[in-house]
Amino acid sequence: MSEELVVTAVGPDRPGLASEFSGHVHKSGANLADSRMVNLRGQFALVALVEGEHAVLEGLKKRLREAAATMGLAVEFSPAPKAKVLKGVPFRLKTYSMDQPGIVHRITSYLHEQGINVEELETRLESAPFMGTPVFTMEILMLVPTTLNVKSLRRALEELGDTLNCDVDVDPA
Repeated sequence: MSEELVVTAVGPDRPGLASEFSGHVHKSGANLADSRMVNLRGQFALVALVEGEHAVLEGLKKRLREAAATMGLAVEFSPAPKAKVLKGVPFRLKTYSMDQPGIVHRITSYLHEQGINVEELETRLESAPFMGTPVFTMEILMLVPTTLNVKSLRRALEELGDTLNCDVDVDPA
């Protein structure tokens, strides 16, 4: 019977880490089902959902523990929880603003209050020479309950954006 394992890893970024990690998964006989890998200003971060028989996943854990120091990664494992299927309509929310503390918290708190599930969230701070200050962008893939009025949601998020001095766009995903 196939099982699922969540693998997280962090360490200094360098070329070849994605290849090395996926090679260990492949050589162990496991399947890399879902993953996110990113370079965060020189720090490599990975989260992956790996599938395989119990013995295969145990072998993968042993293999990755042994290879962690060579790869320069701190690796952790946790069993994948039973998936709870949420229902709703996917939308993409984007914000653009000058950087300031609290944007992510204020937006995600509002989404939580509305019963909206955040499926993915990505933020980026980039220099913007034309503005003279860094520009903060956030992109959220969210699942909006079918009972929520999308026009009202857009309006409320735009009002929240006004209080945060940021542009907010909400579009179907």
